[in-house]
Amino acid sequence: MSAPQSNLRAVTGNEDAVWRIWNPRSVAVVGASGREGSLAWWPQQLLQQYGFSGTITPVNPNRDEIAGLRCAPSIGAVEGPVDVAVITLDADGTRAAVAECAAAGVGAVLLPAQGFGESGADGKANETDILQVARAAGMRVHGPNSDGVGNFGNGAVMSIQPVLGIGVSTGKVAVITQSGATAGSLVSRLADEGIGVKYYASAGNEIDLGYADYLSVALQDPEVSMVLSFIEAIRRPEDFVSVARLAAELGKPIVAIKVGRTQQAAARAAAHTGALAGEDRIYQALFDSLGVVRVDELSEVVAVAKLHLAVVAKGTEVRGRDIAVMSVSGGQAGALADRAASYGLQLPPVSEQTAAQLVELFPHGNALNPCDLTGDVAKRDDLAALAYGAFDDDGAVDLLVYARKELTGEMGRRSAERLAAEAGRRALPLAVYAMDGVLNDEERAAYDQQGVPVYVSASELFVAARGLADFARRRTAVHAPAPVVSPASELTGRAGVLTDEAARSLLTRYGITFPAEHLVSDADGAVKAAEEIGFPVAMKVASDRIPHKTEIGGVVLDVGNADEARATFQLLAERARQAVGEEVDAVLVQQQIDDGVEVLAGLVIDQQFGPFVLVGTGGVMAELLDDVVLRPAPVTPEEAVEMVGSLRCAALLTGFRGAPVADVESLGLAVSNLSRLGAEHAERLSELDVNPILVRPKGRGAVAVDVLVVAGGNER
Repeated sequence: MSAPQSNLRAVTGNEDAVWRIWNPRSVAVVGASGREGSLAWWPQQLLQQYGFSGTITPVNPNRDEIAGLRCAPSIGAVEGPVDVAVITLDADGTRAAVAECAAAGVGAVLLPAQGFGESGADGKANETDILQVARAAGMRVHGPNSDGVGNFGNGAVMSIQPVLGIGVSTGKVAVITQSGATAGSLVSRLADEGIGVKYYASAGNEIDLGYADYLSVALQDPEVSMVLSFIEAIRRPEDFVSVARLAAELGKPIVAIKVGRTQQAAARAAAHTGALAGEDRIYQALFDSLGVVRVDELSEVVAVAKLHLAVVAKGTEVRGRDIAVMSVSGGQAGALADRAASYGLQLPPVSEQTAAQLVELFPHGNALNPCDLTGDVAKRDDLAALAYGAFDDDGAVDLLVYARKELTGEMGRRSAERLAAEAGRRALPLAVYAMDGVLNDEERAAYDQQGVPVYVSASELFVAARGLADFARRRTAVHAPAPVVSPASELTGRAGVLTDEAARSLLTRYGITFPAEHLVSDADGAVKAAEEIGFPVAMKVASDRIPHKTEIGGVVLDVGNADEARATFQLLAERARQAVGEEVDAVLVQQQIDDGVEVLAGLVIDQQFGPFVLVGTGGVMAELLDDVVLRPAPVTPEEAVEMVGSLRCAALLTGFRGAPVADVESLGLAVSNLSRLGAEHAERLSELDVNPILVRPKGRGAVAVDVLVVAGGNER
């Protein structure tokens, strides 16, 4: 059995209840059927198939026995206490059976039935009734709309899922999903790869116990190395975040498919920031910050599992994105290098010492990364092993990929045996890519014996390498401290778009710098302000009723003298009047800065997960270019600089085509300060948009040119 429940950390508060479900002493199957293959037949069948050592009682008033076990006519007639009852009835029958189980003192019920909250308001009301009955009796509920749960370590497999009948071996993986069919498919795919499973759970509608609860217990089992998931929606976000942090702390990745990449939740957003921060980007930012490895296909989930289990068995990890490629084909070596780069992996050059070793090994090849083993690999069975050893000694890479193909005679088997044996002695993780799409039994046995994973898809291998590298990096990242709330009178009692004056005051309080500027209410004031600042100046409409000034022609640049300042004031006043039908509040006269790169920064407050900070390509084309990255707020200046570096526009800040290197450190500090504002005042902010921030040449800072703040309650 698993570790005793007293050893479980209370992360969600439901760990003991889940532990008892995965470790029952007695199980009743309510509505058990003797009709082979029916859904009501499977729970008892699986319990017996997997050798559950506790008591199994089928409950069926119309049968004396099923598969050699005596039936009880009702749950109340079962002898002794029942830890878990699996109710294999329809929705109406389930409601009645839950009440009977509560009256009989059952510890927990598993509800596979559909027709509850997923079907509409009536089904939701029935869920509420079930939960009230269960809570009154102190009984826990799993489901409804769930395929069940399973502990393959002790045989407590309580599920209606037929695919589990294939015979699942016990292993170091837990499969916790919100889709029963997907959970079964994952278990089946893992079995095909020889990967065993310790725990299985299909969370269903989660009216009581849920996804995060099962994650927490599985992760805390020392026999589990990772959790594989399929997520439709995170219903308890704070618990999920806490459990994901636990996973990072323990070094056990959560590998997940999260559906809904095409859904957008920003249709009504006022700011560029809101329009760019769709629901899926929020999830992606959350996963990135927590180290959750997100993939797109079931095959990729299995690919990550293969690589992680292999490196854990070696006592190491894929520490970064630097890889080496060696291949029996020079052309394939180059193709794999290109493919790896498309997944964000790097192939660093080898050191001079390693180059010398490789030149000696391959006088007709090259001493590069990727490394062409040349035709000599068909003549010497030690070449692949020696090259692998050279890369390991070099210490510059985190993973070596060997692209192999069938060699003539015994050479392939002997080469594989020597390479696998070398991998067993060394720390550098090794993965084999089978160029032919298949691997003969002798070579596969050699690699299996040493725990070397074999892939027939380079893409899946590179997805796995990238995911595990990012997990390792996020585990050791230094995060911003918890926010300490500072006063912000500009937000007190406010709702909607703040005035320019209030918005600038708020951001200045958080260390955001602005160009020299003055708000003016007439043409004479505009002339005076421009002369004080120094021509040329920029002039802008300043009104909380016009959030995007450029859309009405409300920004004029290169105002060069007093006459132009006076005329521009009149022009902007007229354009604003036409836009809103009345006089505007003011015009902003601002120092014109011409030596900065335009960057967008902002905040968006998600109703589930709280404040996120965003940075991206700025200016009027921000939404069209759609080049942004998000992180949960707050972030450190270093994390903010990392965010900037991941943008497509990052090259514009590093001296692109002879331009001066921009002051990225000042930008990082500004983004970090914005994130602190969001973390401290999420309840009073809706959106915040600084577009653009002009990032000036190194040493000259980053200044906010235009800002939009939308205040509003965001109680979660």
